[in-house]
Amino acid sequence: MESPLIVVTGPIASGKSLVARVLAERGGALIDADELAHEAFEDPSFARSLRAAFGPGVLAGDRVSRMRLAGVVFAEQRALDRLNRLIRPYVKRIVGERISSLRGQAPYIVLDALLFFQYKFRFKPDLSVRTDAPEEVRVRRMMRRDGFTRAEALQRIERQRSLSRDWERADLKIDTDAPIGQVRAEAARLRDEFLDGRSRKR
Repeated sequence: MESPLIVVTGPIASGKSLVARVLAERGGALIDADELAHEAFEDPSFARSLRAAFGPGVLAGDRVSRMRLAGVVFAEQRALDRLNRLIRPYVKRIVGERISSLRGQAPYIVLDALLFFQYKFRFKPDLSVRTDAPEEVRVRRMMRRDGFTRAEALQRIERQRSLSRDWERADLKIDTDAPIGQVRAEAARLRDEFLDGRSRKR
């Protein structure tokens, strides 16, 4: 039997990573699409594509500087859209390969993917979960976690605002503007209901 797939998605600083980790705590295999996307920056051909698209200013020596690239793409929506078009084929391929390798091996799979609905993967999740928190909470998280200024945090939120309708397609929502113990308990409850429900159907 194929391993069921749970997808966690939602905006930046909305608690996806925490919720995904909790969802995987019953022996699930956790895949972070953002971490896999970072591997693209080690690919020389991808670095050449970025230089051609955004200029030599995004490079630090022979490598792409993600910090410099972020400064370019988050300053303009068209630049961010261009980056997503360039990286999408790589992410779709490597995430698809990782999931295929785990199907039937892991009891279940949890995929943490901010752009899951936007990338239109060929596979469908058995459960999709959206994380969310008020904008001001997310701004404070980015300032504390990433060292962003308030303006930088707001800029990133603004660049994702058009994605909110897609995130609303998720089956369930977890509000992470709560004590961490409460968020963990809610994620664990949803996980157990899903997995136990599948077990009863077998």
